[in-house]
Amino acid sequence: MSTQMLICLGISLLTIIGYLSNKLPMGVVAMLSLISFYLTGCITSEDAMTYFGNSNLWLCVCMFVVSAGFTRTQFVKNLAKRVNRLAHGSLRKIFFGYMILGVILCQFIGQAVAEFSIVAPLLGASADEIGVKRSKVMYPLAVMLLATMAWLPLGAGYAFPMQVNSLFETFEITQYSMSVFHPFLVRLPGIVIVCIYIMTIGLKISPEEPLTEISAAKTEQEKKEEEPLSPFKEKCGYIIFFATCAVLLVSGKLGIQPWLAALTGAVFMVAFGVLKGKQINDALPVSYFAVFAGALSMGGALTNTGAADLIGNLIAKLASSVNNTVLVYLIIFMAAFIVTQFMLNSAVMWSLMPLVLATTKVMGINPIGAAVLVNIAATAAYSTPMSCPLIPLTMAAGGYNFKSVFLQSVIPSILMIAAGVLWTSFLYPIF
Repeated sequence: MSTQMLICLGISLLTIIGYLSNKLPMGVVAMLSLISFYLTGCITSEDAMTYFGNSNLWLCVCMFVVSAGFTRTQFVKNLAKRVNRLAHGSLRKIFFGYMILGVILCQFIGQAVAEFSIVAPLLGASADEIGVKRSKVMYPLAVMLLATMAWLPLGAGYAFPMQVNSLFETFEITQYSMSVFHPFLVRLPGIVIVCIYIMTIGLKISPEEPLTEISAAKTEQEKKEEEPLSPFKEKCGYIIFFATCAVLLVSGKLGIQPWLAALTGAVFMVAFGVLKGKQINDALPVSYFAVFAGALSMGGALTNTGAADLIGNLIAKLASSVNNTVLVYLIIFMAAFIVTQFMLNSAVMWSLMPLVLATTKVMGINPIGAAVLVNIAATAAYSTPMSCPLIPLTMAAGGYNFKSVFLQSVIPSILMIAAGVLWTSFLYPIF
């Protein structure tokens, strides 16, 4: 283990402790982490600038502005009233309706942040309407969006099997091929179990009151002080928001980058006067911006120094030495699950996938179950703000601190681990 690797692991550990201690704002901790990685040579200046220019980061920031403009209109308030009337004031029914909407969007957009930015303002408004704090619903929504991302065999669900099949060819694994139905079947039990948990227990144990300031939504008093939009601006708010969402849905087919669609929507919200002055500044999530860039820097540092490969190789070697199907799959799952809490989930999935496939080839086993398990583990990235861009966004929208997010993640994580490992062991036995 090199000195550079030890330094990287040390800074990563201190960053995690900084988030947990809650002594400094999360954005400050993230930037101190990025600076430390740069000064110690774990990342370069070019790396750091790339993180700040990351397209997903700007997609998130711009969607904050688009969503803020939408919440200025009466549409959200009126829709919330209608949903609440149909749900008869039941929080579970309200949440279930918006959850289904989010799950459907997850199959087409393929960007959890984009789906959350569309659904969260509507769900938040409905919660406000019945006097429930947004801290009760935002994290449960995020868990369901991540759990079901690109799950159904349509839309975005086609991408993962095609990418894995390409890796099969690279490793000369010619006797197996993954179809869109393999991930659907392997992920199904875990998704059903977590959904039932969220609807029955998850909503109960989520915080009754925000633990930090909610930056993604204004208080009722602040809303009352704002002047209503003119009829023209009201219509502009509707058109811009739904047009942005529509373009995000079909951006892949149109050849348009998602960040460009979100940026255009944000600019139009300001240009047409839906947002102005202080409202624009309030809509920009500076802390989220910093935390996301910090998460990218940690992932880059772990990759650059070889720490990510070290962790992945150690666990892969351990898996190959175990003579039990459940234990092998558990090791594979935990390798991705643990690392993805500290690195972006997509980076973890595609950095560990080659190691896992190499292991399955050496062991001479069907690689499909192991490959999908890595995918499940990577999408179970909801325990820390470093794991996925959606989590810092959720923390801002629901007023959560680090401890609250971690505690809420424990049970759904255990359920996803148990369901994924046991079901895969049944479908794809090794020994």
